Amino acid sequence: MAGFGIFKVVLANHFGVRGDSKKVWSTSAQCLGNRRRARAEAGLPTARPRQNVPGINTSAVAKTVARRDTGGMATVSARPKILCLTWHDLDGPDFGASIRARQLFQLLAGLGEVRVVLAGDEQSEAVRAKKTVGGLPLLQVVEFQPTPAWSLGDRLRNEFDGRFLNTDHRQASGADRERLESLMAAHDLVWVHSLKLANRFGIWCWPKSVLDLDDITSSFCRSSLKQAAGAVEKFRYGRQIRLWRRREKFLSDRFEALCVCSENDRHELPKAQNVFVVPNGFATPTKPPERRPASPPRLGFVGTFNYEPNREGVRWFVDQVWPRVLEKLPAARLRLMGAGSDRQNWGGTKNLDGLGFVADAAAEMAAWSASIVPLFVGGGTRIKIAESFSRQCPVVSTALGAYGYDVADGRELWLADTPEEFAGKCLRALTDPAAGQALAGRAWEKFLKHWTWEAQAERVAAAVNVVLKKR
Repeated sequence: MAGFGIFKVVLANHFGVRGDSKKVWSTSAQCLGNRRRARAEAGLPTARPRQNVPGINTSAVAKTVARRDTGGMATVSARPKILCLTWHDLDGPDFGASIRARQLFQLLAGLGEVRVVLAGDEQSEAVRAKKTVGGLPLLQVVEFQPTPAWSLGDRLRNEFDGRFLNTDHRQASGADRERLESLMAAHDLVWVHSLKLANRFGIWCWPKSVLDLDDITSSFCRSSLKQAAGAVEKFRYGRQIRLWRRREKFLSDRFEALCVCSENDRHELPKAQNVFVVPNGFATPTKPPERRPASPPRLGFVGTFNYEPNREGVRWFVDQVWPRVLEKLPAARLRLMGAGSDRQNWGGTKNLDGLGFVADAAAEMAAWSASIVPLFVGGGTRIKIAESFSRQCPVVSTALGAYGYDVADGRELWLADTPEEFAGKCLRALTDPAAGQALAGRAWEKFLKHWTWEAQAERVAAAVNVVLKKR
């Protein structure tokens, strides 16, 4: 082990990677340029009008934060300028990560002046022409570029150096990175949605920043390892766990605060500092949901089918659970709602409706006897759980599907991990609506206390405060 450590030190020195990473990657004020020039380039106004964004009562958020007992911690008193980075077009169809980004940005708009940088692999002309996204000013649109094939040095650094950033062969151009650094200099706080996004800008140290980890990659890989079929696949996921754990130990060196989705995720980062739990949530209904279960009874799934764990989970349900349900209830129907659900090949499965994107999800889910969450791979927490609770729709989930939520089998939902158990819980929901609604009622009460986006206002403010007090 000592020889391996010496090898790592020699390797780091040889490839120019040292504890002082300022020599290798862009860092703080020296890279960020002149604030006055940056404000002019960004076209930032001198006046600071309050932003009001549809979906969240930002005035209520500000009042909640103003009342908060901070125990001596600096509070958000002025209107700070907040730069938010995301992958997701906040005006596009909803899915878990885009909902989280949009709603957290709206909460931030209750605390300061929010502006957005939108980055991705391909950006359409329509996106590039936008002036706003999600009702917020859009300052920069970035299209990541493929990088050259890794050299031997790159391969070794990826394998042994947790500071290596080009982990997925795409990076921002030098011009886009410099533009972002200028914008960072002109703002009081930078909110970054995902580690992968930060890495693609090739910036090691992010001053005045909060990193929102809606998905801890090593945890995702660990769930994949549990489902791996063969030795090669198990080795691949085991290796990825080691690589990402090595990278994740530097998070507090790179960012001033971290946000995770659950206490479980906080425990995944035992040595990190300034870690704040900001759970996933869902919009608070303007009135209590109405339930209109259909006849014949329906089960339903909500989620994008562009996400592989959703596809694999539903495939497991269709192949191993649904036939057991139909054996007892031949007239039952399975409704799949979400982008791509209408383009899947289900091999002639009986009583299955792929609906694609549905504009009125509330009306569709009101007719379900239960929402299913048959997932075995993933990180963070599933927004589809909070959405089902917000509709008072009973839930049947795997343990991984409900990971990170303070729930229990038979209290707020039903949990099952085998085909037989999952089918049995689904049949209970289909044939005993009173039992399902009792669970949904308890889940609804807990949702209103813990899993609305408004309930996260103080948590978001705490993360903002810990950064602003360092200015």
